[in-house]
Amino acid sequence: MLQVDCAYTIKMRIFQILEASANAAVGGNRTWYRNLYEPLVEMGHEVVLFSAEAGRQAMRRQDRKARDDFSQRLLEAFREEHSRKPFDLVFAYLMDGMVDTDVLDLLRQAGVPTCNFSCNNAHQFDLVDEISPHFDYNLHAEKDAREKFLAIGATPLWWPMASNPRYFKPFDLPRTVDASFVGANYALRAQYVAHLLENGVDTHVYGPGWTSGDLNPWRAWVKRYWFIFRTATARATETQVWASAKLAELDFRRRLSARFPANMHPPVSDEELIALYSRSHISLGFLEVYDRHDPSRPVTRHLHLREFEAPMCGALYCTGYLEELAEHFEPDQEVVVYCSAYELLDKARFYLAHPEAAEKIRQAGHTRALRDHTYQRRFQQLFEALHLSGGQPTP
Repeated sequence: MLQVDCAYTIKMRIFQILEASANAAVGGNRTWYRNLYEPLVEMGHEVVLFSAEAGRQAMRRQDRKARDDFSQRLLEAFREEHSRKPFDLVFAYLMDGMVDTDVLDLLRQAGVPTCNFSCNNAHQFDLVDEISPHFDYNLHAEKDAREKFLAIGATPLWWPMASNPRYFKPFDLPRTVDASFVGANYALRAQYVAHLLENGVDTHVYGPGWTSGDLNPWRAWVKRYWFIFRTATARATETQVWASAKLAELDFRRRLSARFPANMHPPVSDEELIALYSRSHISLGFLEVYDRHDPSRPVTRHLHLREFEAPMCGALYCTGYLEELAEHFEPDQEVVVYCSAYELLDKARFYLAHPEAAEKIRQAGHTRALRDHTYQRRFQQLFEALHLSGGQPTP
């Protein structure tokens, strides 16, 4: 039976602001609720959850009135609950455009430490650069993001991602899929998948942007010829390069989907995602991203949530190598790593042909994840770093 250490001596009252979903393309997705809310409750803390859904909608629509309405409701909820029984911590997952920064300053005036969690800072730091200085602490998932926060006068605290083992766990299912990947089709992912498929590794991918049905034929035609038009008519070299890169990316994905339609799938539910980790001989990860998702910009790499949830689910996880990853898992002992598409292909073939070696890594990765990378453990480390039992926080 799974055992998670819950022997926590300090029970706190926490005001938490977050959106349950990590992916709007997946109906009913509750990734952040399960990872950031449920572990705190399990640890015995009293958590007042304020949904950030309205703030996210305001950000997407760039609706200032909706943002202000959300901000006012947030402030009123905090003040009402704080007057009834004081909070020990404010934990938020907010982005620019979701909330009025004046409200964040008012929260801080209550004398309660405020933290904001963010990820994807490697290529989307512009999503939090406005609000970050208005929090006491900024919990960044990528280690290298520290300097970005310091440069804008914000206080960073490295808080790596993890996974909740109460929900993300292995299932006793037959392994019927050679290799799988769950996630959106962007950056270099299609190139890696194409390389595997063209060389005989039966790889199945699930998520937005993989199937030809993601756009109806008319919209797909309009989108393609818009990029052709922009490439041909743009006066600025930067715009021409951007449009040309978008066109090349679009055409590559279209050809991949047309050539291997049986391997391209729409998004799956949370439950199907977890089952795929158990049903797959190899679960794939890709670290590369384009700066601001622009294919004409440089490629960078960073860890994603799946780097932790896949081993927690008992998968044989195979992802790109990054020094930061090696701080969490032993390369090729607890997770399989690659540095090129050719090495990925070689290792996929090897572990498909050697199930005993695959199982050894699978078990080692699961053991390491349970020991070091639960959100219960992450929260305890956060509370210790903030010295919430007394003393001064140490960023």
